[in-house]
Amino acid sequence: MRYFFLFLCLPLCSGFVFSQKNELFFATHPSLTPDGRTVIFSLEGDLWKVSTTGGPATRLTAMQGDELYPHVSPDGRWIAFTGAQYGSQDVYVMPVDGGEIRQLTVHEAFDHVDSWSWDSRFVYFTSNRYNRQSGYKVAIDGGTPQRLFGNYFNTVHTVVEHPNTGELFFNETWESKFAANRKRYKGAYNPDIQSYNPRSGEFKVYTDWEGKDLWYSIDRQGKIYFASDKANGEYNLCELRRGKTVELTKFPTSIKNPQVSANGEKVVFEKTTNSGCMTLPPAKAQNCMPSFLTMAHSNANRISRSKVPSNALMCRPTGKNWPW
Repeated sequence: MRYFFLFLCLPLCSGFVFSQKNELFFATHPSLTPDGRTVIFSLEGDLWKVSTTGGPATRLTAMQGDELYPHVSPDGRWIAFTGAQYGSQDVYVMPVDGGEIRQLTVHEAFDHVDSWSWDSRFVYFTSNRYNRQSGYKVAIDGGTPQRLFGNYFNTVHTVVEHPNTGELFFNETWESKFAANRKRYKGAYNPDIQSYNPRSGEFKVYTDWEGKDLWYSIDRQGKIYFASDKANGEYNLCELRRGKTVELTKFPTSIKNPQVSANGEKVVFEKTTNSGCMTLPPAKAQNCMPSFLTMAHSNANRISRSKVPSNALMCRPTGKNWPW
């Protein structure tokens, strides 16, 4: 049996955290439950969950094909994800604690889960069933998916709904969907954070950096977190405050796929290819190092002290600027 462990943060002066010798590689697409207490992620093609306070991880799926892009509904009851049980990548939903898995879409195109509506009734997803990619939503009870934008916004993806205004946030370029790994790109297809309000018909552009602003996530209060390479050419966590980009981390290597909990207390994200989950200290705490979630076999006594590595799956509380 394999276990995951979350080690509490240590003071900056210590310069190390506890970690496992058997590091966890290629854990991807992390997401948080609305209360920020549990991380859902994909590992080796299956979905797992683990408490942000530590303990063993629970495997949630064991389907044929890969299960990716998990997102927990705002009411905390469901996990929507993309599965390839029958070859094509379709949208599935299951209870957050495990149970019956239901397939919501059936199509030969890919259907990549993006987010939930705030009433937990619809799942937003990106599909190439029309154009290179476009935004859709499907009801949790099933039915025919609805295309979100008609004869405009040709290459929409990563749709996220604002909880207060009803705006639908999106990127509109293949650079952010298929070529995010092409760092430091600057050109006509640089992704900006945009939105369209289906109620009012209003269109907005929130960022205009000539590089890449992508992987945005919104909490229940409407705070917008995203990744940008504006500061040092590497993707770092940022917040959009009063229309301005505020950098929250200063990593020398890139993060990926940040997701904020609905209550706004934590953000989880990948950090290159290395292991586990790194939780930064509470917003009120000062001078603490982040801590790592790593995986080992059941002989959990194989623990060693090590320097904080530069790459991990990470989780940080919101509301502060951090120097890492």
